[in-house]
Amino acid sequence: MQMLVCFSRPQPAHMLMDYLTAQRISSIVREVDGQYCVELEHEHDMAQAKTITQHFIDAPNDPRYQAASWDNGSVDSRMTSASKPSTQQWWQSPQIMVQLRTYPLTYLTLTLNIIVFALMSVSYETRMWVDSHLFIVPINELQQTSQWWRLLTPDFLHFSLLHIAFNLLWWWILARPIEQYLGKISLLITFVVISLSANMGQLYVDGPNFGGMSGVVYGLLGFTWWLGWLKPQWGFKVQPQIVGFMLVWLVIGYADVLFVSMANTAHTLGLVSGCLLALLWSALGSQIGSKR
Repeated sequence: MQMLVCFSRPQPAHMLMDYLTAQRISSIVREVDGQYCVELEHEHDMAQAKTITQHFIDAPNDPRYQAASWDNGSVDSRMTSASKPSTQQWWQSPQIMVQLRTYPLTYLTLTLNIIVFALMSVSYETRMWVDSHLFIVPINELQQTSQWWRLLTPDFLHFSLLHIAFNLLWWWILARPIEQYLGKISLLITFVVISLSANMGQLYVDGPNFGGMSGVVYGLLGFTWWLGWLKPQWGFKVQPQIVGFMLVWLVIGYADVLFVSMANTAHTLGLVSGCLLALLWSALGSQIGSKR
């Protein structure tokens, strides 16, 4: 076996291995002294593998690597048989634990949304509790009650299964790369700034009767889209078709031709604030950089 590269976490090692496999380069991941090392089976593959590895290090979020992992069964947490425990509960599996360690804020936000949606659905009493504690209220009332969490909690209010499924799918797609490569603090700051912009703007324009993660989703879309344009070496990328679809959906909301009311101001301000945050992050440059 020929040592190629080592990582401090298993996920990038397995993602690189999956891509090498897709390129017909045989390799394995072995844990060595707490490091996760990719080793080649054949020495004659070393030159090509080094070129691929350098590109992977420069742009780890390139969609080609995620696609290779999916093609190989999403085995980013696979371990050698010697390092696997013989018996374990499903929630103790290496894959689950790696996912939770890599994306804690992404999972926490998903969980909170599901819990609040369940409370809104299970009974009239729990729905009333959610309404009385989580809906946003006018700023003058917040000044009197100091319940400032209400500026963020509309994000967790969803009014149908389709509503929450759409928003959480996009949160899952857009939040994970940000948390993985810029860090959980960067994702938290991005989430809070976008939420405040979207929710306060929607409150000012149309009042307090709104909810959902759509403003945040549009913000993360703008953030990822502009980072891909401003800092392509960081590996962030959104397909132009997706950007086009979301922008058309934004315009349709303003046309008011749908059977539901859309929080158009939240969507617009979320998108704008996400784009502006991308400008800030790109200006900070190497101080933030990709976290590998």
